[in-house]
Amino acid sequence: MVQDLINQIVEKTGVPADKAQQVLGVVASFVKQKFPMMAGQIDSVLGAGGGQAGGNTNAEGGSNFMGDIGGKLGF
Repeated sequence: MVQDLINQIVEKTGVPADKAQQVLGVVASFVKQKFPMMAGQIDSVLGAGGGQAGGNTNAEGGSNFMGDIGGKLGF
């Protein structure tokens, strides 16, 4: 699912995939900050169980992309 979203961002904006991945992380972190009650849903879709967008992989084999980006951005 995450890769599909990244692909759409790349298609519609022309930015490279690595930049689209960063944008997705920034947007998700922003939404989680403004709407903390949605953090669990965002994490479940884009976070640890969300897909293969890169970043570290957790013990179950899922990506921890959102946690990685949030940590790098100080969220």
